[in-house]
Amino acid sequence: MIPIVGAIHYDLPSLRYIYMCVLIVLVIIGLINNIFSLMTLLRDRIRSTICGIYLIMYSTCSFILMILLLTNIGIVMYYNEYLIRLWACHGYPYLSLTMVYTSILISVAFAIEGVLTKCFKFDKFRSKKSAILNSLSFIFIVSISNLDKIFARNLILDQSGNFHCLYEQYAYKSWSMILFFIYIILPCIIHFICIICILCKSTEENCIHRIFRHQHHLIPSFLIILCLFLHGSYRYLLNFSMINSSKYFIRLHIAFILLLYMPQILTCLIYITTNDFYVKEFYQIWFYRKLCCCFYNRKRHVQEFAVIHNLWQRRTSLETIKTISNLDDTCMESEFYKK
Repeated sequence: MIPIVGAIHYDLPSLRYIYMCVLIVLVIIGLINNIFSLMTLLRDRIRSTICGIYLIMYSTCSFILMILLLTNIGIVMYYNEYLIRLWACHGYPYLSLTMVYTSILISVAFAIEGVLTKCFKFDKFRSKKSAILNSLSFIFIVSISNLDKIFARNLILDQSGNFHCLYEQYAYKSWSMILFFIYIILPCIIHFICIICILCKSTEENCIHRIFRHQHHLIPSFLIILCLFLHGSYRYLLNFSMINSSKYFIRLHIAFILLLYMPQILTCLIYITTNDFYVKEFYQIWFYRKLCCCFYNRKRHVQEFAVIHNLWQRRTSLETIKTISNLDDTCMESEFYKK
């Protein structure tokens, strides 16, 4: 896969600022999502579960990916420097794909764990060592298997004096197809099977409304399948070459790369907000409580000011009026009646 920075560089120069704005927005959304996710998942009642451990590792990989995406802004600005191009050609693709593929495998493990606990009544509070070992194994396997992103890429100097990052796809074609199957096709199949298992379990209980109770397993799997399927179809159907491609295909290439990052950008939305238990834990984090406290105090001050203002208006309107309470009272002259 051609690096996203190289694709941005070969598009129209006038569009680079638009790409940078889009990257900044996506990075901000991703950082907020993953920071909130980590703050929620690190609470005692969540991190004591296997699913909690998987999601902590998932959010950590996603957070690192957001930091890597943030570096693209500086890379685009100083892309003419040789060291920057070297990093954009070798370092960034390797690290970013390592984080993406690791998070994909962790999401598969999370989906399988959901099926085991919901359909086969496994204890979700059993030993966390397996989840930790599985997550570390995923990082190690992905790191080793993606070394071709470093050694199979080369900076080539063309006749005009410009450097191009080229991938030796024919020398590593078989290996690329194996990785494509492991990290794109196989996760889609497993997520789809997990969705079917959850739906079948809900149907057996004769409670269709229970499907919504399992949305924290269905929605993430559905989004991951959608993003991986679209990205995989693009990679399989189009043989993209950045040098010989039109501007339209370059923009399409950038869009499908960003599509691959969507599940990592929307971590909190797909994993936290869809789970009632996680939402309750989110309400207990110090940031949310502080935010609610600030809004409550502000609302209370506004209400107190409104009450005081109404009392002041009432008092000023009665200062010029003296009412008659009995027959012995005398009616004083009032400015109000003169008006």
